[in-house]
Formats: sequence, C-alpha cells, structure tokens
Amino acid sequence: MPPAVQVVLAVVWPSWQRLATDDEFGWEVHLPAECEVEAGLVAEEIPRAWYAIGHDDGQWYLLVDLAEAEADGDFRVHRVDHEGGDRVGAGRRLSTLLGELRPLSAHLVFPDADADPGVPGDEPVVDAHTLVHADPNDLLPLLDHVTSVETRLAADVYRTSADRHRAAGLVTRRQLLTMDAARWGANDLARAIAAVPIPDAPAETWTVEWACGARLDSRVRARFDVGGSQVTAVVQDRPVLVTLSGATLHVHDLATGAAVVEAELKSTQEFQALAVTESDGRWIVVTGAECTGWCDRNGCGGRCGGLVQRWNLTDGTAIGDPLTGHLGSTKAVAVARVAGEQVIVSGGGDRVLRMWDLRTGAPLGTPTAERPEIDEPGAITAIAVGEAAGRPIAVTGAQDGTGLVWDLESGGTLGPALTTDDPDRVDAWISSAAIASIDGRPTVVTSGDDEVRLWDPQTGEQLGDALGDGCVKSALAEIDGRSVIVTAHSGGVVSVWDASDRHAVGRPVSVSADSRGFVDRVTTAVVSGRVVALVGTHRHTFVVDLGADSTPVAGPRRGHDREILDVAAGETDSGAYLVTGGGDGSARVWDLADGTELCPPLIGHLIRVDSVATTILDDRPAVVTSDGARLRVWDPSTGELTRTVRVNRRGSGHRVLNVSTTEHNGRPVALTAGNDGRVLGWNLDDGTPAGLPPLTGHAEYIRAALPMTVGGRRVVAVDDGATVRIQDPESGETTRTLRYEHKVEHLTVIASPVRPLVITALHNTLHVRDPETGEHVGSVDTGDRVRAISATEIDGHPLVVTTGDRRTIRLWNATTCRQVGTTLTVPEEIGALALLPDGRLAIAFGPGIALLSMR
Repeated sequence: MPPAVQVVLAVVWPSWQRLATDDEFGWEVHLPAECEVEAGLVAEEIPRAWYAIGHDDGQWYLLVDLAEAEADGDFRVHRVDHEGGDRVGAGRRLSTLLGELRPLSAHLVFPDADADPGVPGDEPVVDAHTLVHADPNDLLPLLDHVTSVETRLAADVYRTSADRHRAAGLVTRRQLLTMDAARWGANDLARAIAAVPIPDAPAETWTVEWACGARLDSRVRARFDVGGSQVTAVVQDRPVLVTLSGATLHVHDLATGAAVVEAELKSTQEFQALAVTESDGRWIVVTGAECTGWCDRNGCGGRCGGLVQRWNLTDGTAIGDPLTGHLGSTKAVAVARVAGEQVIVSGGGDRVLRMWDLRTGAPLGTPTAERPEIDEPGAITAIAVGEAAGRPIAVTGAQDGTGLVWDLESGGTLGPALTTDDPDRVDAWISSAAIASIDGRPTVVTSGDDEVRLWDPQTGEQLGDALGDGCVKSALAEIDGRSVIVTAHSGGVVSVWDASDRHAVGRPVSVSADSRGFVDRVTTAVVSGRVVALVGTHRHTFVVDLGADSTPVAGPRRGHDREILDVAAGETDSGAYLVTGGGDGSARVWDLADGTELCPPLIGHLIRVDSVATTILDDRPAVVTSDGARLRVWDPSTGELTRTVRVNRRGSGHRVLNVSTTEHNGRPVALTAGNDGRVLGWNLDDGTPAGLPPLTGHAEYIRAALPMTVGGRRVVAVDDGATVRIQDPESGETTRTLRYEHKVEHLTVIASPVRPLVITALHNTLHVRDPETGEHVGSVDTGDRVRAISATEIDGHPLVVTTGDRRTIRLWNATTCRQVGTTLTVPEEIGALALLPDGRLAIAFGPGIALLSMR
C-alpha cells in the first residue's frame, strides 16, 4: 500500500470521529467499519476478502477488494447500493479518496479551564501584572474563587470587557482594563494597570483621568457580541451558549467565555427558531426558517417554504435534506422524546403543529388541521416540551395570546386553551413558554404580552396574578432548592421571582443601557455551580450571575440611566466643566477636575436631550439644552432653570436637531439647526428671536450649524448632509458652498482665526477644506467607519479626533492628515466626544462618561 493509505488504515479511530468529502454532497465516511456483506449485495461466486472503509450517509457502502491491489499497491474503491440492487463498478483509487477526506468531529474543542484554584482559603493572585499578562482561559475560572474585597473588585474589572480583551493583544487589553478600572471607581488599580510594562510597546498617547456615570453591576459576569436566537446546553460536561445570528452559528463556553464554534450555515433561508439536542453521541442544531415571500393554503412563493433543518453543532454542516411541510414561517422548534425516540416539534405561521423523526427526518403522525390564514394572530410563536402525568406533552403559544397543551403520543390537545379574558390585555403575543414542576404540580409559564403568567396545563386555569411589567421573555431556574422565574424587561431590567409566592427575589439587574439594545430573550444555565441568566439584545448577550450578592463591592458614580447623546465643555470661575445630554431626558453637569456632579440633574425635558451647548450669560456661565421642541437655559453651578425658549412656535415645524451658541449685537444667541432646512437664532437672555435672517437653501434636515470666524467675520458652517455652506448669520448670505461626492455624515470645525478649517467625515474618510477658498487641504482614511468627530487647535496645531465602529480613538493632524500618537481602544461604542483646547478629551459611551488627557 502507499504510505498514506497505511497510515490512515492503521489509526484506531475514536467511535465519535467521522470524515467527510469536500464534494457537493459532503459524503460522511466512517473509519474503520466492519462489513456485513449480505447475500446479493456483492455478486461473487468465489469468496474474497473485502474491506469496508465506511458508508456515506447510510446510502452506499464503500468497499475495497483486497484481492485487487494495483501494481503500485493502491486499491480501487467500489461504491455499492446498500439495498443490494445496484453495484457500481470500481471507481477512484483508495489513496485519492482518503486524501480528500476532512475530519468531522462530534466533539467540541474547549480551552483548558481546569486551572487549579488552590486549596480552600487560598486567594488567587490577581494583581495588575496578572490581569494584563495572564491567559484569559486560565484566569477567568480562577475569578470564581476570589473572596477579598480587593480581588473581588479586580475580578469585576476583568470580567467587564473580557469578551473584548480575551483575544486582543497586550496593549489593547491594558487599555481596556485601565478604562474599566476607572469606570468602577478603582482609580489606584487603573493607574497600576496603566503602568504595567509591555515589551516594545510605544508610550500611550492618552491617560484616563476619571470615568463615571457608567452602569455597571458585579452580577453581570460577561458579555458576548452576538445576538439572535439562543439556547443553552451541557456539551461534554461543559455549559455552552448556542446562538444563531443571521446564518452564523456561535457556540461559547460559559465557563471561560471562549468562542469554540463559529460556522456559517449554508442556506438561502433566514433563520428564526433554534433548538439543540444530542443524538447518538452527536450534537445537533435544529432551525426553523423565516418566510420572506407570500403563502396561502395552496403553497408559498418567493423565498419561503417554512423549512426545518438539521445541522452539526461542531461545524455547521447540514444533516440530510430540509424538512418541508409548513406554509409560511417556522417560528418555533423544540426536541422531545416520544415512545423512546427523539422527535422534532415545529410550528409557525400556518398555525400547524408538526412532528418529525430527528434521526431520519421522516414526518410523524398527522399534523393539526391546516388553516388557510398565514401569519395571522393564531400563528405559533413558542413551543416548550416536557412531561405531565408521565406523558410527553408540548405547549404552544400563539400570536393571539392563546396557549394550547398537546399530548405528543396521541397528537391531540389536553384540556382547555390557556387564555385570559383580562380587559387590560392589549398586546397578547406569547413569545416564550416553559414547562416545570412547581410545588409538586406541573405548571406552564408563558410570557411576551408584557406580563408573565402561570397556568395549570390540565385545567387551563391561570395560577395567581401575572408577574412583571413589560417583561417580554422569561425562563425558569432553581436557586438554593427553590424554583424561580427569571424575567427580562424590554428595557434591560432582569428580575427574579419566587415561583411559589410570586415575590421578587433580590435586587433587579440592568444589562442594557443602550437605547438601541432592547432585550428580546432570556434563558438560564449553571456555570461553576452558580445559576446564571443569559440575556440577549439584537447585538449582545449578557451573562448574569443570579446567585451573586446584590451588594456591590464598589462601583462607579451613577449618572445617566440611558445613552449619552451629546457632550459640551464650558468654564466657570472655579474651573472647567462638562455638560451631557442623555436619552433619559436629563442633562448633567460634571466637574472636569474629578468627575463629580456640580449640581442636581437638569430635568423636565421631553423624552430625551438631543443637544447641549455652553455660553456666558450676564457674565455667568450658562448651559443650553434642547429636547427638539424647546431650549432651556440653566445655571450650571446650581442647576436652576433660568429661561425656557419655545422654538416650535405657532406650528412652525422647526424641530431642533442641533444647538450651538454665538453672539449677536453683544448678546448671547443660540443657533438651532432644524428638520425644516433652516437655522434660526434666539436671544438667550429673554428667549426672543434674535433678529437674524433664517439661514436657508439647505436640504430638509440640518445636522449641524457651527459658528466660526473666516476672513475676520463671524460665519456659520451648516451641514445638511449633501453640502456644507459657509453662511453669514447677519445677512443670511452664503459665502462658500463646499460640495462632496458622498453624503456628509459628521461635521466639525477648527475655529482658529488664523487658519480656520472645515472637517467632514464620510464613511471612513476625513476631508479637510478651507472655508474661505473652498480649497481641499487633504483627506485621510481612518480605517474605520467614523461615528463621531471633534476638533480644536492646540499650540498652533489643528487636531481632530475620531471614533468609529471598532471602538477606537485616533488623533489626526488636520493639515498634514497624519495620525498623531497611538490608537486607544475603549470598551463601548462612543456616542459623543469633545476635544478641549487644553488637550483633554471627553468621551461618552452608553450612559458613561470619561475624561482623557493627552501626553
């Protein structure tokens, strides 16, 4: 035999190891396999020695005739129909076939999380050097054993951005840990981490002065940057989180946070439902597909078909053909055991419950009566499986708020429908269901209609009052021997309730302060002996320790409850300050020296504070805030509201998108950029129109109107997304129009009277223009989609700072268009920033704010 054949045939392959070819069919080949040649399978009058190298997906045997060795010692492979009806002649060489095989393992490869925590009472070493240089796969499991206040705080800091720094380089990890320590209020630890030496690393450009207002909780153990359908499982004795994001399958080890699988599912369908199970030593993912076409009782058109598909958990390869039968979307799937066999239970837009043999894909039983309405309120949106009175049952939740209990052996329903005649129940959509034994009786738990309800599956009776307010998802768990219900509010509040008496357990946990991160799923698991909840938004999944002490070891100063939308800087007699406007409807004033709040929150706005600015009014500092309809003027030292300016007067349709401040005739003036294509001026001392002509000629929406000095006179740079116009606020005249090939997304200016510059961001490119001549000074590719920019002149150097999707901060020289210093990576996406003339930089991420200084 050729050496390659000898090696492969000599290997003692584990029972779970399989191989597959890379051809279009992806044949699975098992090595080795004994061949039980039945009569008629191979027509041979003279007995001969055959070697069965395996079979492909149960359809063909692959046989090698050991008496037919070629001159070079190779063999021919015969493919034989397993039913014995057809024999395929000798085909490919054995060495060629084996050379095309690839390993297809039923096992996941986990990082080593068996680090020895030491004997009880030993405290793991988690000093600054260890936090930066240790392997996260070794360190994270050890953090479950820390006990002292100092090490618990270090563990909280390390876990906060572990999903980001675990795969990052040492420099990035040091940057993230430094910022997180400052966010936790651990300033000494932050300085120690920043001082940890890294060989050959350049000196950092930015130093973290302070951070506050972050919404952190020690019970949030980790966060994964994945969103979508999710389930938990215990694979090879390790708890994992399985997430289906689009067509990408993710598997995370919950003990270490490591990603152990990331695979693209090869399908043209859009996935909506997910289940995971083990069968014959192999872990299988079951998916339901979204319908994007049209359907009626006669069939479906467009990208549709309501497919149910099976996949290998280990690499995302498909198992068998898709299972067809549903009309419309397949919105829910589950795996149950019926009569000793595993079956797939599915339902969706056609309001039909179907069952399939998990192993063969064959349909089982008779589907519930098909209905002509597709994706109507009766569509099945949730399925849970379990047992009642020793019989396998399924509970389905529908879009109209109705739950049904099914006997999976007979295919019929059990008892009346689970429904309520509550007149206050408006949105009744059931988005999740579960079956459990609570106080010794089978209980069904449903959620999704802003409340969580418990039911008796046999009588259909609701058990007790509904739980929660705005709870879109729920899950069940057992903590310290008692059954609990975990609920997730759409705004990110996670609560735990005693399932017996419906009373809240402990303090709620908040996991998502981002206004774009609505919670839409929750499940539970046990990790290192602790019960955790997996809470997901469309972009993230948070791991919440439900058994942790709700009393934090330490924590940051609290500020905004929701995302900060704008930030500006000002001066008082005692020093500089920052003002932030948030999605929680408040503005806050921060002392630039230490991050303490100078006055109570500035409240009374409509919904959110979109834009903030600072000025001097009556020789005193003043803050201007906008909620779109009104401007409010505040004293930043006391928080007193001194003036309200109603901008949208007499139905003018002028909604403020951005506010800036300037002067006119010696009076402080606010300039409001509106959604009506106008820039209007307002006297801040009395709230009257400033007498300036409206700046017009723009597209409908004006993103920014920034004052600057050009050619010795005051002008305003106005950005409407298509062009930037330099306009005289006194006459309304346009002195220069700066046109761009693409949409202008962000605008900032260098307001230097010596060399004023207009800087715009388009995708990942900065463009620098002279506002007087229109000359193109230069451009730079930032390497990232720009999300916010700010600029100023420092020691005669025009500088602009950018941040983008990759959560990095970069500093650029606006005239040379070269980066200055090193790149800084931060834990969150930055929503707003302000570069100050003294070289300090204020950044706002989520509800938090931090001050950096430039070295």
